[in-house]
Amino acid sequence: MKNKNHKTVPKRSSEILMEIVKNKILKRELTYQYILQTLGDRAFGVAILFFSLPSLLPFFAIPGVAVIFSLPIVIFALGMVLGRKSLWLPKSIGNKTISHSKISRIISAVLPYIVRFERFSKPRWVFMTYRITEIINGITILCLAFLLMLPIPFSNFIFGGLLAIFSIGILEEDGLLIFMGYLCFIAYIFFIYVVGLKSVEAFLFIKNSV
Repeated sequence: MKNKNHKTVPKRSSEILMEIVKNKILKRELTYQYILQTLGDRAFGVAILFFSLPSLLPFFAIPGVAVIFSLPIVIFALGMVLGRKSLWLPKSIGNKTISHSKISRIISAVLPYIVRFERFSKPRWVFMTYRITEIINGITILCLAFLLMLPIPFSNFIFGGLLAIFSIGILEEDGLLIFMGYLCFIAYIFFIYVVGLKSVEAFLFIKNSV
């Protein structure tokens, strides 16, 4: 007789991603839509995490690659803002393909860092996962996805890392991790502002000195 009080422990994002790597049936070209179906019912957080993974690797700096992986994140973020309960991709994006071997290499390279974040994360600060904050989270993720598409030098790793932090926070219902993501994002924007301001001041100083 089954214990009625027994609760199924939801899979962590690292476990879901590892299943994709080990799944021998997937040894072929995978469409984005098929990947979403494989990710399962916790898809919003894990899908954002999945499509942000390539930005954490050096080859993501190749022109055009950022847009290919960022467009699904834009659509998922809009879904969060609009309160959709399931993922959706237009056919033009959903039919795009990526080889299982390539995505397996990406997952294997980044997985150890995801596992470290998961060890730290746990359900807490639940107010950061309420509907109003979900809208704010979605807007922030949308901004990060757009920034990821821009050719800003040495920024892909930062924006991809922030997306990973937000997605794991959403998956684990960890409001503290989400809050840390906001702090890191604000710190980066402030850093860019200071660097930009100093650059303008230096330019004006040189110009006036000539």
